Order: sequence, then C-alpha cells, then structure tokens
Amino acid sequence: MQTGNTIFLALGASTQTTTRPFGWVKSIISIFFFLCGCLFFAQTRHFGAGKSRGILAISFLFQGICIIIAALLVQTNVVPEPIAFLGLEDKVNFVELIPLAFLAFQSGGQIVTSRILGFNEVPTTVLTSVYCDLASDPKLLAWDNIKRNRRACAVLAILSGGIIGGWISQTSAGLPAALWLAAAIKFVISFSWAVWKPKTVALE
Repeated sequence: MQTGNTIFLALGASTQTTTRPFGWVKSIISIFFFLCGCLFFAQTRHFGAGKSRGILAISFLFQGICIIIAALLVQTNVVPEPIAFLGLEDKVNFVELIPLAFLAFQSGGQIVTSRILGFNEVPTTVLTSVYCDLASDPKLLAWDNIKRNRRACAVLAILSGGIIGGWISQTSAGLPAALWLAAAIKFVISFSWAVWKPKTVALE
C-alpha cells in the first residue's frame, strides 16, 4: 500500500503528474498518518502489554472507530464526491484527505498487531512479500505447514475483500457501505479478543 504511495510521491516530486499537480499530497498524507499509526499502536509493545487481550480488544475497537469516522464523513457528504468522478482531475479538494488520514492511521495499527503477535509471515496490508514467501517455501506442499496456511488465507482474504468491495461499489450504497463493513469486521475482532479465554498455566 505505502509502496504505491511512495512511487506516486516520487512522481510528484519529479513533476511527472502534470494532470493532477497535487495528487502527491494524498500519498504523503497516507504515508505520514500510516507512520503515526504504527508509532501510536507500537507503544503497547514497549510497555509490555501488546499481547494483553484487553489491549488487543481496545486496539481493534479504536481502529474500527477510525473507519466509522471516515464512513460518516463520506456518507454525510462532509467529504464530497471525489473530483476525479466529476471530470475535474486538475483540481484538488483537500477535504478528501480527512478520511484518508483516519484510514491510513488505523491500518498502521493492523500491521503492528500482526508483528506484536508474532505473525510476521502475514503483513496484513501487502501481498508482494506473501507471494514471495509462498513460492519460495521449501515446505509448500507439506501437509502440516501453519505459516503457509496463514499466507494462503491472507491472500484469499484480501482477494475476497477486493471482490466484495467491487460489488458494493456498483450498488447505490457505494463507498460508505464498504467502510461500514470494514468497521464491523474490526468490532467483531475486538469483541473476540475481549471474550477470548486466557490460557491457564499449570503451577508445579
């Protein structure tokens, strides 16, 4: 995700984006708030509470709230229809950056959580490294390979999400519905962490 934004930022700096002279602003906003999100959510690891069920539940709850704020901004027309759809590509509406900032911020929390939990084989936001690890896995065809299974599930999840998002975009519900669905998934994960039974350690 941020790889593409970095490329668009570079193209903007090299004046290659003449049709949208301020298009690079979206990229730099996305990168900046993604980094802020990573920094913010990583603090739980520094304090040794990253794997606490309560902290994980609060983390996903907060991520869901960020998505809801973005959805409300779009649904209530605080953020107008993207100007690209209005045939005004040479203009820029900086209000569009507000929901983008919230979405980028929460995505930082998502990838930090995968790192805290030790699931480094599932970066959750990009697939390039996942494809590479799948193809180069010496135990790719082994029956019992949990890391391969996680990577494959990550690919299927993102692919399914893209298909569902495409279907939603063709309906009258549009972008807000997709954001509400994403927020609902975050809340379900948050609730799951809250009710997850802790491991019991037998004392000798």
